[in-house]
Formats: sequence, structure tokens, C-alpha cells
Amino acid sequence: MENNKPIISIIIPTFNRGNVLAETLKSFQEQTYINWECLLVDDGSTDQTVQVIKDFVKKDLRFQLHSRPVNRPKGANACRNYGFEISKGDFVNWFDSDDLATPTFLEQRLELLQKDASLDMAACYATYFYEDDTPSKKQKKLKNLTDNQIENYLLHGFSFYTGIPLWRKSYLLKQAETFDESLQRSQERDFHFRLLFKGLNYKYCNENLLLKRTGNESITTNSAKNLIANTSVFKVRQKVYNLISTSEMPNKQKLVEYLFYRQASLFYELIILSESKKERSNTVTTYFKQLEEMVLTQKLPRKCLRNLRKGVWLAAHFRKGYKYFYFPQYDHRSY
Repeated sequence: MENNKPIISIIIPTFNRGNVLAETLKSFQEQTYINWECLLVDDGSTDQTVQVIKDFVKKDLRFQLHSRPVNRPKGANACRNYGFEISKGDFVNWFDSDDLATPTFLEQRLELLQKDASLDMAACYATYFYEDDTPSKKQKKLKNLTDNQIENYLLHGFSFYTGIPLWRKSYLLKQAETFDESLQRSQERDFHFRLLFKGLNYKYCNENLLLKRTGNESITTNSAKNLIANTSVFKVRQKVYNLISTSEMPNKQKLVEYLFYRQASLFYELIILSESKKERSNTVTTYFKQLEEMVLTQKLPRKCLRNLRKGVWLAAHFRKGYKYFYFPQYDHRSY
């Protein structure tokens, strides 16, 4: 590494990714910007993942092997936070262990941050690639966004994959925000939303520099539809709602209505995914109250509650009744 240039800390949580990890690490060895450290935080892998990392460490000291501390909860979020805590770079890039970086992935975003000291983060677009013969597909560039970052995030398809942002570390330390270690899904949306809500200043380099793996072997695809994962999604949206409902931002009612629309349909999924009678009862008790509060405090029509009550009975007893949880009039998305 060159002493006169800033260091980028690449933080990769990994668990049983030995079949694809070498390709990911090689993509960083091929970077045009060479001043980086790569902290791989293993989450208790039982396959060849650790050996793959050790092989890279032997040949390239920029790679480091770490293990999630035993006093931290199992999961990628704890690994991400721990990696951040021990990182030594001036900039931080969290990355998924099955994605790939194009050669100028680091260089182009770093240039943006160095040219404009007011930026907290620099982003890029992704290209989706597949395990089979399906042609790769570029992520669409964002257009016609409003001046309201929160509205863009919720209604206009604006979001970042984990690996897309290159963060100024001093900004992250000042904000004191980390990944929620209790979540098993939507953790990056939760993390990014909290920072956007605080006024994150960012810029896109307008290039597709991240290669996002898509298919049977991808982390994204394997985030199965299970009760725990969907509970995390509900929790994230509830956190978003709590922040928005207490704010004075433009189009607040529109955003609240959309969140109700998404939470109501997810509520149905949670009931259906609850296997035992006791589990279904707990799901109904826990989540109906939150939807009821949204209707009453945000002055949504009382008919919404009547529909939900009908739907709860049908879903809990017969595993049907989705139409009573579906409120398309509140789907304010532009895409």
C-alpha cells in the first residue's frame, strides 16, 4: 500500500461461502485503487470458507481473517459492526461475500469523495449477473426524483445495496449509527434510511460498478420467506413509520398511507407463516395493534380496521382472506 493515499476498509461478513468467496476476493485484487484493507469476519463457517480466506491472507496481507466475537449475536449484522469497529481505513465499504467489484469500483467513488469534502457517501449502480446462461442486466438509473429523499426512498425505487455506498468513516463515527443486530432481513434498508433521515449527503458516480449475484446461490435469493425474516421487515417498516409520523416532512400523509399498505399485506403473510395456533394468536395480538394505531392516529378510514378484522379471522382459521389486507389505493409508488 502507498502511505500517502487514504485507506479504504472493505468489510465482508461471511458464512459458508467457500464456493464463491475466492471470486469475490480476486475482484478486489484487480482494483485500480490499491490502498485498501479487506476485513473478512467469519460467522462460524463449517465449509472451506476459512481456508479460502487463509490462502488469500498468505499471499496478500491486505486481507485479514477475523471471527465474530462469541458475545455478539450470530448474523451478518454483528459481523459488519465488528468489522467497522476494528477497521483502520479513512473510508468504509461493506460488501456481500457473493458479489463482485469491477476494477474501478473503489477508484471512481473515492474520486467523488475527494473532490467534494461535503459528501458523506459516494454511490454507484449495479449490474445483475446470474449463475446460469441468463444475460446480465444493468440496474436502471434513477430519474425524476423529488427533493424529498425519504419520498424517493419509499416511493420512487431509490435504495442502495449493501456494497454500493463508499462511506466517509468520520461521518459514520459522528452519526453513531450501526446495523441493527436483531434483524435478519432488510438490515441495509433500515441502516440507510436512518442516515437519509438525518440528512445524508451523497452523490452517484453514474456507473454500474457493482456486480450483484442473482440466482439460487445468491445471498439475496436465499433470504427465504420465513416468519423470522418477515418479522424483521415489519420491524424495519415500523421504525420508518415511527420516524415519519413524528416529523413535519412534506407529503407525510402519502408516506404514512403507503407504509400502512405495505404493513397490512405483510401482516397477512405473518399470519399465514405462523404454524401453530398459539403462534398465530401471538402474531395477531402483536401486529394488529400497530396497524390499528396507524389507522386511528393518521386518520385513515375506519373501514380499514373493519376489513382487517374480517381478514384476521379468515387468515387465522382458514389461511385465506388476503383481499381484506390489500389496500391498493395507498400504493403511491411510481414504479
